[in-house]
Amino acid sequence: MHNHQLLKGTIDSRYGDIFSTIKKDERFDVVIFNPPYLPTLRHERIGGSGWFDLATDGGVDGLAVTKRFIEGVHKVLSKNGRAYFVFSTLANRDRFTTYLTEAKLKSEIVSSRRFDDELIDVYQIYF
Repeated sequence: MHNHQLLKGTIDSRYGDIFSTIKKDERFDVVIFNPPYLPTLRHERIGGSGWFDLATDGGVDGLAVTKRFIEGVHKVLSKNGRAYFVFSTLANRDRFTTYLTEAKLKSEIVSSRRFDDELIDVYQIYF
């Protein structure tokens, strides 16, 4: 690890359904979220072991899981906390913006990268 000597504090990694592993009064300065973000119709699902669908299937508008995250992130972010996650331009950006507005969250794109027919944006959201 190249930056090991620069790390301060602790990093806690948890596995669960969005906020299911968070204790009631826990708050975080940084939350990183990698949702399934591709718009997916039922007939487009691959099936089988299900891992690919879990990793990519964002529902019809690509925002099914992201919406749940946006609606609940205020419960886990500290006052000056930041959350980071990916958004695909294949998803519905107008609906995404509406979700952020309804949750009273501010946002900015901190990184973008083009992959074939989509642009992947990394968003930072905060209060």
